[in-house]
Amino acid sequence: MGGLLPFDPLRELFRKLETMVRKEDIYLLLNTEVEKKLDRRTTGYRKIRVENLKSSDVFRTLYKTLSDYEDVLYLCIDTPLLDVEITKKMLELHQEEFAEYTYGEGFPHGFTPEIIHLDLFPKLAVLAEKEDSLISRNSIFEALSKEINSFDVEPFFSSEDFKMKRIELTTSLKRNSILVERIVREQGIDCGFEGFRELIHARPEMLRTVPAYVEMEITNRSEGNCIYSPLHALERERGEMEFEAFVVILGKICDLSEDFHIEFSYLGESLLHGKISRILEHTLSNPHIHAILRTDGVLCTPSFSDYLAGLNTQNLSIICELDAAQSETYKTIRQGDLNKVERNIRYLLSKLKKNVYVQMVRVDDNEEEMLKFYDLWEKEGARIIIQKYNSYLGLLPERSRHDLRPLERMCCWHLQRDLVVFHNGNVPRCKQDINGIFLFGNLLKEDAPSVWERGLTHYTDHCEKKYDRYCAICDEYYTFNF
Repeated sequence: MGGLLPFDPLRELFRKLETMVRKEDIYLLLNTEVEKKLDRRTTGYRKIRVENLKSSDVFRTLYKTLSDYEDVLYLCIDTPLLDVEITKKMLELHQEEFAEYTYGEGFPHGFTPEIIHLDLFPKLAVLAEKEDSLISRNSIFEALSKEINSFDVEPFFSSEDFKMKRIELTTSLKRNSILVERIVREQGIDCGFEGFRELIHARPEMLRTVPAYVEMEITNRSEGNCIYSPLHALERERGEMEFEAFVVILGKICDLSEDFHIEFSYLGESLLHGKISRILEHTLSNPHIHAILRTDGVLCTPSFSDYLAGLNTQNLSIICELDAAQSETYKTIRQGDLNKVERNIRYLLSKLKKNVYVQMVRVDDNEEEMLKFYDLWEKEGARIIIQKYNSYLGLLPERSRHDLRPLERMCCWHLQRDLVVFHNGNVPRCKQDINGIFLFGNLLKEDAPSVWERGLTHYTDHCEKKYDRYCAICDEYYTFNF
């Protein structure tokens, strides 16, 4: 943690906490693996050791161990930018309102703690048991959200809402550590939320660190005939990425980003790749990569679902493109047999329920059955994605009458955090550039940092509201991937 930083984030956090509470009142919740990584820096601090990381069990352990306290400040150890003054104000609000739970609303993650009344922990344990999930950054709020109206909750509102920017000021991941380092270099470790706010308004391009989401075109072939497929407008060469080339490219991206999501296969049907199994196995051998397999479901047979279930599925998601709840609508949009695909997906759900998403791209042809689609697959236990239609800058006919753009244009998410790689290694400036009009380089011939850095100028132009004729008509800038 914090290997890229010119300061020790844990010691800086301890320093801040000790201006508010006594050292003996600071507890570290950790397991053996984490304790080894922290080495001597935790000497003198009390430890709550847990090896069972189920949320419900952790909440019960906290309740038993901290029984002498009334309220608990709960935060992660990789948040050195904690704002002490805001934390004090939150604690005052919490105690004045006799709240059970107080949290910062609208702040980037890392500036504020969560404040929990001790008696809330056993209630959280009961709620968390329903999901049987492991403890994470969001475990408390996720458990509470199941019955949030049953508790005394106090939000502490920020002076400006940064929620839409999804900023994580933590030091466990490289992309977030880079941002923290930039902020500290410019404003200092004690800049607080207001110092951060001033800096980001003056230098919004600082938010672009390294890719968080990769769209990898292992193939741009498809046997389907979906009416909104961008393959209808593809002018560049069709092809398939060799497995050896994939290994080289993935290695370069790992060196750049370390931790990211990778989606297969951008424009094509991922299951048509002759070595899709080797690609998945190689990808999932890295615990820091989350693989997303996108498919129309036709080739996702029961035997292939059995194969998927045997993989390391903790970092695997499967998105099944359906687009319809009725056979006639499916034929109109995808020219295929809905019953066959639904059977495949139901079998997949029986093997990997927590990993499966079903997707509907919202077009005029399926608008009236969107709710039916949602209800149908919610009952099946699938996660559901309702996606806006994308005409790829007018290359495809307009098929949706709905304009979902926000009132005020924001900097493009895809230029900030996404990387697209064609089957030949070429990198276009974004997912909308399907024919590679603007290429940043080639990951088979160049290193990843050089290719990625070429996108900074274009992103900076977006931050300054300067758009070329392509970006001016694009309405994908606000859509966000995993």
